[in-house]
Amino acid sequence: MGQHSDQWLFRRFPIVLSAGALLILGAVFVYAQVRDPSLRPDYAAHLEVIVRRGDTGELLPARIYLFRSGEPHRLSPVDNLLPLVQDNFYRNRIWRMRSLPKTLEVTIRGMSHVILLEGRASFDVPAWNEYRLDAYHGFFYTPAVADFALAPNERKTVTLKVYPMAPGRQDKWISADDHVHLTRAQEDDDVFLRWMQAEDLNVANDLEGQRQQHFGMQYAWGRDGEGRRPGYSIRSGHETRSDFYGHVLVLGGRELIRPLGIGDMYGNAPEAYPYPAVTFEQGRKVGGLVGFAHFHGSREHSTLLMDLALNHLDFVEVMQYALIKMKPWYKALGWYELLNAGFRVVGTAGSDFPDPTDHFLPWPRALPLLGPERTLVKAQPGESAWDAWAQGILRGTAVVTNGPLLEFEMHGKEPGAVISWTGASFSVEGLATVVFHKPIQKLEIICNGKVVASRLGDGRQTEISLPFRFPIQESSWVAARAQGPSLQPDLEIWAHTNPVYVLKDDKPVYVKADRELVSQQWEKEAEFYRNAGLIFAAESQRKEFFQLVEETRKILRGPQPLWSVRPSLAGR
Repeated sequence: MGQHSDQWLFRRFPIVLSAGALLILGAVFVYAQVRDPSLRPDYAAHLEVIVRRGDTGELLPARIYLFRSGEPHRLSPVDNLLPLVQDNFYRNRIWRMRSLPKTLEVTIRGMSHVILLEGRASFDVPAWNEYRLDAYHGFFYTPAVADFALAPNERKTVTLKVYPMAPGRQDKWISADDHVHLTRAQEDDDVFLRWMQAEDLNVANDLEGQRQQHFGMQYAWGRDGEGRRPGYSIRSGHETRSDFYGHVLVLGGRELIRPLGIGDMYGNAPEAYPYPAVTFEQGRKVGGLVGFAHFHGSREHSTLLMDLALNHLDFVEVMQYALIKMKPWYKALGWYELLNAGFRVVGTAGSDFPDPTDHFLPWPRALPLLGPERTLVKAQPGESAWDAWAQGILRGTAVVTNGPLLEFEMHGKEPGAVISWTGASFSVEGLATVVFHKPIQKLEIICNGKVVASRLGDGRQTEISLPFRFPIQESSWVAARAQGPSLQPDLEIWAHTNPVYVLKDDKPVYVKADRELVSQQWEKEAEFYRNAGLIFAAESQRKEFFQLVEETRKILRGPQPLWSVRPSLAGR
């Protein structure tokens, strides 16, 4: 029996071994087919990218690009993704993969823009012998470049250092984009704010709008809708659009003022009400800044001249798509003609993001993706960077730029100030200084639209100062402008201050030829409105509008009455 049992065991033992071997092989096979949840590619190099401020060593959020043998190479993995698809409805949303992300990738028009939200992150990169990394941190820091190679499975850290171009001076300014269209939920604020920090942009005015349905929706208004980090603010606003009157803006108000789309093109009814003067009055009542978008509203017809003549505006967008409207833009009228006509025109800059990515293809990486044109105000951000910036806009202390930092003072006064004088003549004197991380081409002083002092760069200077003194015999506006090297033929680099108003006997500027141009243009607009067949729900609305049209005609037949400056925002 024992021998028989032994034979039975030996006969079956090979089978037992075979089953065990199969189990082991199966386990190995299964193990080999289960990857780490990160799905990290085999043989990938591990690349850590760090961006630091060169003079202090602190980590800086930044926008970065990787190139492989000179060609763009997408960085991955990323924590958040904002895929921008351009149409007229602005329905783009952030896709979040982590609650505390280190990276954001913005994709548009086939380009990938990676944002280091904390100043450092790691990526999986294939081995190659020729890589380049570029890092950008707004306009006022010198970009950084690093060349390197990667071997399979190599672990490498690349540190890029960006240096401030005007340390101790540039930090005294608040920069803002007054025109952004990004749908924003409250949980998106942290990513957006850190993206702004990476672009060195302190304030973003995020605007809701309408084309039949609303776009760029904001989660709340006023303080309730303000996203904040120390030194940075996002504030809700809205763009109200019509084909009759143009596009206008209300920034930072406590309420959304409906409707945002007026007429069939933008709304869902043919009525031509409310016209901008109504929107502006309501916008000011709820603590908002009010003004025209795209200089005159971008449409064939506009009430810009009426609203300037009647002192309805806090600002006009004079810089967008890398253009300052120094030359005629709205018919025969530009910023200078409006100032010469006696208006107080506080010029601001706004990108209309993401629209600029349609204008410059491929996107020039030296331009910030967010805030490629900016309105600067010299102020400390305090509790709310938006509040501090908005008060500067009311004072007219703004500088518009898509690159250089331009400082300007006259008789100890900053832009927006009014200097009163009497007598036969007045000696104007002051100082302008411009600094950039690229050579300055020229710095100029402008008086009533004409260059009265200038200094050319020598092709190497990145900072130029221009003291000036000249006499005037009439009320004048005086401002400074500076030009840097163009990024491409259709993308010039400029900075322009708002003017100081030097008023004889407290009378606004009066250049007769330009005042007449303004009056003639308003006569054409008045004729259009009288014959356009505008539809109003109530006859009282029609009557009120045409009363303003006629009042404007009368005002424009003579010099502009002295305007008043709005002292503060009501109940922010």
